[in-house]
Amino acid sequence: MDIGLISSRYADSLLQYAVSLDQQDEVYDRMKLLSEMFMKMPALRRAMMNPSVPAGDKKKILVTACGGSMPSSLSRMTDLILRNEREENLQYIVLRFIDLYREKFNIQRGKLVTAVAIDEETEQQLISRIQKMVKADIEIESVADPGIIGGFILTLDDFRWDASISGELARIRNKFQKEQL
Repeated sequence: MDIGLISSRYADSLLQYAVSLDQQDEVYDRMKLLSEMFMKMPALRRAMMNPSVPAGDKKKILVTACGGSMPSSLSRMTDLILRNEREENLQYIVLRFIDLYREKFNIQRGKLVTAVAIDEETEQQLISRIQKMVKADIEIESVADPGIIGGFILTLDDFRWDASISGELARIRNKFQKEQL
């Protein structure tokens, strides 16, 4: 059976169940944390795939990876996944759940690159302005990159706004090169 189909079914069921129990935000936070753990710790995936690790131990590992606790809806779904021996799909289920949640609750993901780190207040003001423009909630990852010299680069889904000094210099250089041809 198709891994994408299995992952989508479990993720969709979890989202519906979490919404019915009003636990969707807490499950979303735990799923983001679990996704991060899968990326940072390849041993987590190996432990889930290892048939010699008992289901009870796998559950404890997942609870630990989720920050030490799980909402009841996520706990029951984890039990179902382990009982049906779908651990190999767990990382894909997590990623699909995150996508479905963002789609359902109109959340766009983005990245803000600045030359220097910005303070929390400035970041929140910028996020608030962007949310008004796109008419959606956004999750922004802030990154400092001195290579852009100044200004910022905002990437939001498939939209990119380059208001950096390095970007402007590159545009000027390209303009002069085209004029010389």
